[in-house]
Amino acid sequence: MVSNKHPSIPIKGSSQPQIGIGHVRIVSAWQPEGPTLRFKELLKVVRVSRSKAYELMKSDPDFPQGIPLYDSDQSPKFYWTHEAMAWVEARSNKFRNQKKGN
Repeated sequence: MVSNKHPSIPIKGSSQPQIGIGHVRIVSAWQPEGPTLRFKELLKVVRVSRSKAYELMKSDPDFPQGIPLYDSDQSPKFYWTHEAMAWVEARSNKFRNQKKGN
């Protein structure tokens, strides 16, 4: 029987469950908690930096657009999880199709 020398230790500021197996720690993928995302959660889904996300918002019309929570220029925005996932999948399909063409 393999003993667990590294028990599950939560990452500070993270809700990612971890499983310790011998000398290997497996971190499960981050999952959104609901149908909407805050900006920081959007960055986790699309796996880009904050500056790259702002660049994509300006240059890529398919990148998820934020929806203001209330009528104000300073309003925080939320993003639909399904739109973020669809954008990632579309980028993946575009990349695969380009590889097949070459």
